[in-house]
Amino acid sequence: MTRKEIDKEFKKINYELRVNKPASAPYPPDIVKRRENLLFAQVHLSNILGAKIKKYKWDEEFETEMYNEVMEIYYNWDKNE
Repeated sequence: MTRKEIDKEFKKINYELRVNKPASAPYPPDIVKRRENLLFAQVHLSNILGAKIKKYKWDEEFETEMYNEVMEIYYNWDKNE
């Protein structure tokens, strides 16, 4: 991922966490678990950025794959249940 792509993904996750949230609180357990995936995705994006800065190609590829897996689970949540 390029720096521009990483920034775009951070903005997308930020939107999902801060703007696109359920109106009711407390959140149901399935919503909590789904939103936890967004937090995991943030961690993987940060790790991608760190690996990029240190020029650790293998770590960058691994974290990118993990990020893609987490986001796939998030976007296909209804299909996975």
